[in-house]
Amino acid sequence: MIKMAAVVVLGVLFLTNGFGGFAAPTVWADSGQVSVILNGKVLDTDPHSAFNKGSTVMIPLREASNALKYKTTYQKSSETITLTRINEIIKWKLNEHLVSINDAQELFFKDDIEFREDHIYVPISFFKTIGLVTIYDGDSNQVEVYTPEVTASVIAGLLVGGKYNELSERYHYDVVVNKPSSNGLLEDWKQITVKAGNYHGIKSTKSSYNEDQFSIRCVLDFAEIEIPLEIILNTSGKIIELRETL
Repeated sequence: MIKMAAVVVLGVLFLTNGFGGFAAPTVWADSGQVSVILNGKVLDTDPHSAFNKGSTVMIPLREASNALKYKTTYQKSSETITLTRINEIIKWKLNEHLVSINDAQELFFKDDIEFREDHIYVPISFFKTIGLVTIYDGDSNQVEVYTPEVTASVIAGLLVGGKYNELSERYHYDVVVNKPSSNGLLEDWKQITVKAGNYHGIKSTKSSYNEDQFSIRCVLDFAEIEIPLEIILNTSGKIIELRETL
């Protein structure tokens, strides 16, 4: 069987650092204070701290966007904010709840934005709407947000590297074996990866959020072939299903 050392090393690094694997250590905030973790790193929002508002959490947009590698611009004449990253362009007008993604899709997010000291705060539903894996733990008052490529890289790295115990611990991976599509994928996985050759990483990702589920469609790049994979997660960041897609 082909040794995929790079994948194993990658998986170990992610797990050790808690980067993107939903393994970041819980930051127990002071009473009334919200902690925000973006791609496994604690966001330093001082003096513009995140805060609770009703049943949601408000997060400073510029600080969060920068941490997630988005470029943020504001067009005053049209009151339009644009976030750009890789092949993604997200636009929306202030005081509206419709978000345009790549000028091809319009999605609705609930809860209003808020201004504080000329600073824009957005609800966590905004991040879910644009396809970022977003988790809120009310007990620790902690929000975690992950870009799809980080999430997909960790899961694919563990899957290809045969790290099923880690997948189970991090993502409740054992639950998916009862899904026919996941089960079939797992049965064929070893044969697929042997024929595919060395694993090079994630070639592309596309994510969406609908009905309390996150879907990440990604393409795994191997030496010989490319394998399309869909990862479906619940709002706690746990795997519901794995599907090989066409």
